[in-house]
Amino acid sequence: MIIYLFSHDGTITMATYNSIKELTRGLQQGAKLLNDMFLKRKTVAIRYDDALETLDGDENRLQHLISYGVIEQSGDTLELDDIYQRFFEEVLAVNEDINIALVQTYISKLKLDMDSYLAAESQQRRSMLLREVRHTFKSIENATRRNVVDLKRNVDDTYKQEHNFKIKELRLRDFDEKARLIHELTEQTEKVIKEQVIFFSNAMDIGLKQTVREVQEGLRDAAHGLIAISQQIIEYLNRIEYQSRLVKKVRQLKYLRDQFMIEQATNVNEVMAQTNDVWMERQPKYVTRVSLDFLRNDDAALDILSNIRRRLSNKTAVKSRLGGKIATKFLTGQIETLRAFNHQELLNGFLAQGTDLFNYVWHYPFTETVDDELRLVLFLQLASQYPERLRYTAETDMIRNIEYPVIYPR
Repeated sequence: MIIYLFSHDGTITMATYNSIKELTRGLQQGAKLLNDMFLKRKTVAIRYDDALETLDGDENRLQHLISYGVIEQSGDTLELDDIYQRFFEEVLAVNEDINIALVQTYISKLKLDMDSYLAAESQQRRSMLLREVRHTFKSIENATRRNVVDLKRNVDDTYKQEHNFKIKELRLRDFDEKARLIHELTEQTEKVIKEQVIFFSNAMDIGLKQTVREVQEGLRDAAHGLIAISQQIIEYLNRIEYQSRLVKKVRQLKYLRDQFMIEQATNVNEVMAQTNDVWMERQPKYVTRVSLDFLRNDDAALDILSNIRRRLSNKTAVKSRLGGKIATKFLTGQIETLRAFNHQELLNGFLAQGTDLFNYVWHYPFTETVDDELRLVLFLQLASQYPERLRYTAETDMIRNIEYPVIYPR
């Protein structure tokens, strides 16, 4: 039962939320039920007992949502209030209604705020009205963008989901009319911007200028989107017309066949004899699934279960493939010797003497045999790893036709 509040004069008022915090807390308490009702808003009527079970039997939470108008009760059934349903649909971008009147209201409010700004005398009042103008401009842009997005989605859904050709055509023509109206509203907004010369000459600040520029760009994008939507609607209508003619012809042929007049009234046998478009197509196979109730309660299901068991038992088990034996040569230990040079030790020896780096590395007495190429690599490694401890000169020298830069210690 809905709870109403009675004032002293006898009028009836419904309980309302007084703050955002109170509203969000109330919606959170019934979030599970609200989600279920929103998902089933167009298919299933929610009964009071089912809603109570969804809320784990907490009738106080259910009555709270009813008393505050979030849920409407009609007899034993419940449904979301229209305001909250439209709010959820708009926030989740699944609404089917294109709210053109809202944009028209914004345009009227925009003109009123501009005229009020010119008539206002105090600077504080003008600043307040200027903020309202900027806010209304953004509202027009956002509402127009949302309408274009919703219109595009509804056009596609209608063509793909609606099975009745006549209803599909009527709805698409209605969407085409709404696209025309949205385009007219964008032109009205542009007209307001062009005609309000006095207002913009007096009130054009940096914030308003940026807002107007963003709104104009958004309206141009919306206009381009409307052109694409109109072209898509025309294409869909042409397809519907073609499909309607095709269905009409098929129905006429079916009527003639049912009346045994098709061979006399048409040349269908001659046409079909010359047509063999799907001769390579496989024959379709339709699988009929057996219900659980049939398997549990019908004796005929025993034959089906026995057949399935016999087919499963005949399947041969696939044996896992084992890898071969690992060769002995891979199991024996092998030692690989790697030569490594202590660069720091070489650098310390170089810093303790007076010759250049290349000459030092070239004549260094290594314990093992080191060829010329490896000595050259060691020189390059030392020269690149320790630049802060070496002094590079512009001089060069030669050893065995090898020209090298002269590098000394710092």
